[in-house]
Amino acid sequence: MILTKKKFTTSVEELVIEKHLSYIDAVVYFCQENHLEPDLIKGLITPPLKEKIKAEAIGLRCLKEESGAKLPI
Repeated sequence: MILTKKKFTTSVEELVIEKHLSYIDAVVYFCQENHLEPDLIKGLITPPLKEKIKAEAIGLRCLKEESGAKLPI
């Protein structure tokens, strides 16, 4: 399967809606189902998807709500 940023984002969005997953869980689920290491998909994460993941991480207190806080992706 050849993945593009658009296909990856669409797949993650569908998982969030259909399986009622968080964005973080949807990315992990996608990787597991497609036998991919999460490190390999960091280039496929679009800025809007990254912002949604960041918002979840802040909500879960996994990331501080600082203007300079960055995700490791």
